[in-house]
Amino acid sequence: MTENELIANRELWPFIPALAEIKRRLSGIESECEPLGLYFDKEISTEEEMLVALISQKAFALDITNEHGTIWDVRLEPFSEFKARSTRISFPFTGYNPDKQQQISSWIIELCNWEGGVLSGITRH
Repeated sequence: MTENELIANRELWPFIPALAEIKRRLSGIESECEPLGLYFDKEISTEEEMLVALISQKAFALDITNEHGTIWDVRLEPFSEFKARSTRISFPFTGYNPDKQQQISSWIIELCNWEGGVLSGITRH
């Protein structure tokens, strides 16, 4: 989904700051493990579809871990910062953990701009 497609659908406007922040947090992950960048596999037209698409990103089904056993948390730092303090990163598939999905879902909802229009969006984190 492009920014223009997002802007064209007024119902999805609250997600503009959330999408920008998620892109920033995932930046660089695809160079480590290609299929993990932000990806939408179908057209999105409702808030519910957008939320499901965001919390279902492949990167969130992994416990991305460094050599110290520290697990990257997208809510706390961008992947690039985690990578910068790691010498070895592994990508074990753990499946979609319901607790982790709930935490990410709540974080995404907090990032959304439910109060304003497309021009008043502010990225919050």
